[in-house]
Amino acid sequence: MGDTGESGFSVDQVIGNSPRIFQNKSLVSVGTVPDEGRIVGRQEEITNVALSLEDIIYNDVPDNIQIYGKTGTGKSLVSRHVSSKIAERAEENGVHATNVYVDCNANNTITRASRTLYFSVFDELDEKYGIKAQPSISPPPKRGVGWKTYTEELWDIVDDYYDGLVIILDEIDLLEDFNNLLHALSRARENDEIETYISIVLISNKTTQFRNKVNQRVKSSMGGSEFVFSAYNADQLEDILENRRDAFEEGVLGDNTIGRAAELAADEHGDARKAIELLNKAGMMARRNMDETVTEDHVTEARDLVEADLLSKSISTLPDQAKLVLYTLTKRLNGRGDTVSTSQVYDRYQTVAKDVESNVLGYQRVSDLLDELEFLGVTMSERKGRGDRRGIKKDHELNHRPAIVLAATLAEDPRLQDLESVSSPEDILQ
Repeated sequence: MGDTGESGFSVDQVIGNSPRIFQNKSLVSVGTVPDEGRIVGRQEEITNVALSLEDIIYNDVPDNIQIYGKTGTGKSLVSRHVSSKIAERAEENGVHATNVYVDCNANNTITRASRTLYFSVFDELDEKYGIKAQPSISPPPKRGVGWKTYTEELWDIVDDYYDGLVIILDEIDLLEDFNNLLHALSRARENDEIETYISIVLISNKTTQFRNKVNQRVKSSMGGSEFVFSAYNADQLEDILENRRDAFEEGVLGDNTIGRAAELAADEHGDARKAIELLNKAGMMARRNMDETVTEDHVTEARDLVEADLLSKSISTLPDQAKLVLYTLTKRLNGRGDTVSTSQVYDRYQTVAKDVESNVLGYQRVSDLLDELEFLGVTMSERKGRGDRRGIKKDHELNHRPAIVLAATLAEDPRLQDLESVSSPEDILQ
């Protein structure tokens, strides 16, 4: 008899005997860039981005682009799809071009971002031409060198092999010292470091905050076009999910399963990424329960887990001390819409830091970390007068239900799980 897991089914009962839910699971995987026929509700945006990059196919100067919009509005999807098509069309015209995508959430320092840029191009060229075997090309080490080494080496190989290059920097607002990298990229041709035409596509969820952090020399060298992607409505989200119905075996999805996923995602800021992940998680839950149909109930049950998972990706970029501050704030709040002051957070934070044997930061540094949480969209804050000439205080609240934030924070900081006495962050949501 095989071991029995929490679901009540033994390993032998599960393997090879679970209901066939998925036919092509990649279609409901968030990282997949689908074919153009599956991109719904973004034709105008596709056209705008394509026209900005189109000059590359004629070996001429393309625009730089800045794209803004909330999470899950198709910014990354459209940029990656269009830039790939531009590179393909350029090659058909005899113009050698490529596109490079950098996730600044995962590569949040300019050294990591520059390294990713370099090795993305290097690996593609090696696949095409076997450049690793060429004695004249020696890639820099992956550790122990500064970001300028990677950009200087990048220009060498780009200039030798490409006429055009599209660089997509996704979630650029999460990249430390991005001004230095943007200045280097946008001035490379002007400074005679390369002859290749470069288009830089910047993607950000934080329109005003990002613009305010871009320095004047970068603004003057970047120029280009700005586009804002609006949130999807429920009908668009339903169309998006219908275009991925074949991710599942025929007949597996219940009558209103797709409609329910679209409705829930539309209520939460029109996030297509969340809608797709909801459908994915609902299918996984059905399979885990050995159910043969994915129902509305599976979608509803998956909602909190999906929100916590997406929130975890933002929290993962935070320094450890910021996670302690977020945990403290969450524990001080009774519900979404409840508020707490900076001083109240700091009073409790000192105890939390000591409980996990961490250094205790000063009041101002904790206040700065609370501002960082607001920048990420995890929290909101408001300045209020104390009255009687007692100055100004700052009140903070969460953008998500405390249970969701708590589960996501625990998932990213195991030290805090001991304080909660939970075996898994998902226990918080059950």
